[in-house]
Order: sequence, then C-alpha cells, then structure tokens
Amino acid sequence: MANPEVAQSAPPGRRERCTADMRRRAILDAAAAVFLERGYAGASVDAVVERAGGSKASVYAMFGNKEGLLSALVAETAEVLTRSIAELPPDQPIRQSLSEFGERLLRIILQPSRLALYRLVVGESGRLPELGDLFYRVGPEVLCQRLAEFFRLQAQRGLMRAPEPDRLASYFMGALRGDLHYRSLFNLTRAPTAREITAHVDYVVTTFLAHVEVGG
Repeated sequence: MANPEVAQSAPPGRRERCTADMRRRAILDAAAAVFLERGYAGASVDAVVERAGGSKASVYAMFGNKEGLLSALVAETAEVLTRSIAELPPDQPIRQSLSEFGERLLRIILQPSRLALYRLVVGESGRLPELGDLFYRVGPEVLCQRLAEFFRLQAQRGLMRAPEPDRLASYFMGALRGDLHYRSLFNLTRAPTAREITAHVDYVVTTFLAHVEVGG
C-alpha cells in the first residue's frame, strides 16, 4: 500500500502527470481490445470509452478521433517492439548475437495480440496508407537500421562480408520471419512451439553465416 505521507508530499504537477499517463494507458488498452475484437469498421470511440471509463472529450483531446486512436496504438506497439529488441552486442560471437536477436524477435511478433494487430494494420493500410507507413517507420525500419549497423561494424572488424549492409539486413529479417510468420498469420489452429522457433532461427543463422562470415 502506498505511503499516504509520500502521496501528499508529491508536487501537484507530478500527480497530474501520473494521472494523465494512467488515463492514456487505460484508453489505449481499451482501444486495443475494441479494435481487435470488432475490427476498425466496427469499433467506435463510444465503445472505447465504455470499456476505459472517462469521457469522449478525453479521447478526442488526447487522440483527435478514431483514426488518431488507432495510429497512436500502432505507433506505441511498434515502438515497444523496437525497445524489446536490445542493441546487438558487438563483442560476442556473431552467431550468438544473431540467434538471440532472432529468437527475441520471433517470440514477440508471433504473440497472438501482435499478429492480430498486424492483420488489422494490413487490412486498413489500403484505406489509411499513413497507418502502414507509420507502423513500418517506427517498427521494421528501425530494426533493419540497427541490424545494418551491426553488420557494418562486423565487416569493419573483418569478421563478415557486408558490401551492402542495409540490403543484407532486410534479407536477414525476411528470412527470420519466413514461413513461421506466414503460418501464424493465416493458420490460427496452432502456434509454433519454442522448439520450432529455435530450430528455424538456427537454420536461418547457419545458412546466412555460411555466405557472409569470413572463413565460413
């Protein structure tokens, strides 16, 4: 239980910011549930407010409208993904770094909630192209940039061949997603097991390094 003396001594501005952050969090959590249950067309600000509490005025003040609400949710989800994937350690063996990166990535993007949001973004991107652009810029593009920087550094150290690190990063990311991501998107009956994910990552990393690792 919180210490009432500490709560009372907290500066008023600090308490207001915490309240606003909590309100925003509640709205985004409610929006995620509503969008994933009903789809974009079936969702409404009223349904979000009903689930989150508060008022429509709060939603409009923070997010503008239903499109703004979905855009904020997509941006946050993509940013969480990039934060969850730590920088690739440059000083451990390349195989270990890529394997750890691959397993973390797949365990995140294959989560049911992530897959559901991915389907929603793809489905709405034709009508709202800025939504797909936003998701790509703050998610996959950032990951590819970090991976390209890692490849560039390893090439400078003479440990791998990477004349086009950006293209190489895109290629590796595509191979990592591969069949597992497609199966998970289109076949809802069974999720890949931890063993299948590990085996897939091991095959991708082994095949990749056979072509780019110096001495491989």
